[in-house]
Amino acid sequence: RSTPAARRAARDARYRRRYGITLADYERMARAQRWRCAICGQLPARGARLVPDHDHATGKIRGLLCSQCNSGIGLLGDSPARLRAAAEYLETHG
Repeated sequence: RSTPAARRAARDARYRRRYGITLADYERMARAQRWRCAICGQLPARGARLVPDHDHATGKIRGLLCSQCNSGIGLLGDSPARLRAAAEYLETHG
């Protein structure tokens, strides 16, 4: 069984490898966002964490998102034009 310190170390290593940030960087960003999704403003679901959202072209971290918002923008190809078009569609056909 892993200890809390071992789990933190594993998360730190994962964030460094995947996103180029430390666990301390993640926690600093999360505190600045009040531990809420940068898009919808909701707390993550119980047992879930905010996901580092990054620009796939540059690798730059944009913020922390809930899984749903992160998946939504990813499925729309991280395209602001497609996101605006989707919002307009929902507003006119809702």
